[in-house]
Amino acid sequence: MKIKSGGRLFLLGLFLLSLLKTGVLGCAGSGNDGNLDFPFIPTIDSTSNRLFVIDNQFNGLNLINTLTDDIVEFDGESLLDEDDAQLLPLFPNQGVVAPLQNGGSRLFVSGGGVAPTNQIIVLDFDPAGTIQPTNFSPIPVPGSNTDILSGLVIDDELQTLFVSNATTGMIHAFDILSGVEESGSPIAVGGVPGRLSLDTEINLLVVSNSAGNTVSFIDPQNFATPVRTLDVGIPTRDVALASNSSGEIFFINGLNQNTARVFRLNLADLAASDLVFQLNPPNPSEPIPDPNFLTGNLNRVTAGRLTDNRLAAFYTQSSGDLLALDITSDLNNITPAIITIGAISGEGIDRLLDASGDLTKVYFASPGIGSVTVIDPLTNQFTDQIQ
Repeated sequence: MKIKSGGRLFLLGLFLLSLLKTGVLGCAGSGNDGNLDFPFIPTIDSTSNRLFVIDNQFNGLNLINTLTDDIVEFDGESLLDEDDAQLLPLFPNQGVVAPLQNGGSRLFVSGGGVAPTNQIIVLDFDPAGTIQPTNFSPIPVPGSNTDILSGLVIDDELQTLFVSNATTGMIHAFDILSGVEESGSPIAVGGVPGRLSLDTEINLLVVSNSAGNTVSFIDPQNFATPVRTLDVGIPTRDVALASNSSGEIFFINGLNQNTARVFRLNLADLAASDLVFQLNPPNPSEPIPDPNFLTGNLNRVTAGRLTDNRLAAFYTQSSGDLLALDITSDLNNITPAIITIGAISGEGIDRLLDASGDLTKVYFASPGIGSVTVIDPLTNQFTDQIQ
């Protein structure tokens, strides 16, 4: 079911739906026939216009057609659910997807909570609609079977999967076609590395760090290149990169401080990078600067270049709203806004790219009401909510 945006009536309907989903109005079950029960991780194969949505429990996996924003059903069911063989980790926490030359998609999913947590499940989806483990799944990440894998990202051009191991302080690189760890891997970054972001146009892989105030920058094409760091002033929860013809912008949110920060990168001298924007939650004793304030705790961030050469970033919030940052094409002005969704919770977020690498849609998941919300990044307008 798709719910279209419709002003106050829509928000009222969404509120009532949330009460039904949580059982406040006495309705048993999710009311969506098993689709999007606990959507947690959206990950997009832009080449094939496929959005995979991974639930955080019950073996849930849905496929959404990004051309129509409809859930693709298989004999009336989700791609995977609790009635199918347990192909996903019991508690997925990270997931990414890569396009395959045969027109299929390859999913990489890590889990937490139940050992072994130092492995990555690899599933292949083919155009005929079947999904099954690859012959090299799972990929074991060197270390203890209780290590925490806190970040995944794929370089489609290099056909490389990058994995951060928060326990060992290492970044690992695996060939996505064979599952074999690549020469020169792992790369030591120290601290507690977390989520990852990649910009293939400037050849940078950036790693968040929850144990210190620096983030790490890696050359994904040459692992022998020394790792560089930038002091961002706070431990980081998530990171994102975006660039255009005017330069490179780096987005972060704090781990223990609910703040969004933006840096204009100086690639020749990272230490000379400039903090160009910061947004903190309002002081309770001060008037709220409506509408540019945080309505919840920041969780994840994604960013990209728009078709008009502007940049945009989107942060999920625990409230279910989005913080949007609009950056002019000359990178001189940043305008924040809150996209009010009221989806109770905001978790994973991903972006749809066109053939030129421009950002065309943003999708974020809310397990609180079992929805995936669609945003037009050119206008910051909420266009659909898929349930």
